[in-house]
Amino acid sequence: MKILRNCRLLSSLFNKNKALSTDEIDRYISSTFHLEEKISRSVFSPINLKKDKKLRNNSFTTPSGIDEVSVNRLNYTTIHFIKKISKKIANPSEDRNYCGVAIIDVKEIHESESVIQYSPTKVKLPTEIIDNPFHSDIKIGYVKQFGKPLPVEFSYKVDLMVQKARFYFDETPASENWEGVDLI
Repeated sequence: MKILRNCRLLSSLFNKNKALSTDEIDRYISSTFHLEEKISRSVFSPINLKKDKKLRNNSFTTPSGIDEVSVNRLNYTTIHFIKKISKKIANPSEDRNYCGVAIIDVKEIHESESVIQYSPTKVKLPTEIIDNPFHSDIKIGYVKQFGKPLPVEFSYKVDLMVQKARFYFDETPASENWEGVDLI
C-alpha cells in the first residue's frame, strides 16, 4: 500500500493537473529519519569535483551565511526526480554543470557529527516553481562566514561526510532519466 501511495506522490510531481495537497504529501513523508535512509546530494562540475572525479569538500560545505547543505530523501523519491531538479538548478555560467549525485546514509551523517532536518521547499526558477517535498538540510552546527574557511572541527565534519559519500557520475547528463548504475 505504501508503494502505491508513493507512486501517486511521484506522479503528482510530474503532472500539474493532479497535484497532491501539502497535507497529502505530509502523510506520505515522515519528518523523522531512519539510520539506513539514503540521502542524495546533487554534484556539479567542475565546482564540486577534483580532476580524478572524486568529490571536493565543498560538495558538503554549507554556503556562507547559513548552516544548510541541501539534499533530498532518496527513499521517498526517485533518482529521476533528483536528476530533473539537479539539471534545473545547474548554472553553467557559474561552474555548476550537473554531473551526478553523491549518496550518503543518515547513519553516516550522524557519524560525521552532523544532523539532518526535513525541510520541504519550492525550487524557484526563472520560468517555473517546482515543489520539492523530499528536500532536507544537513547541518554541521556552524554558520560559515563569507571568505573565511571553516574552523578545523567543522571542516573535519565535512571531510568525514565526503569520505563516506558514494559519488555516481552521470554518464548521460543530457538525458531526462538516470541511466546509470543502481545507487547504494
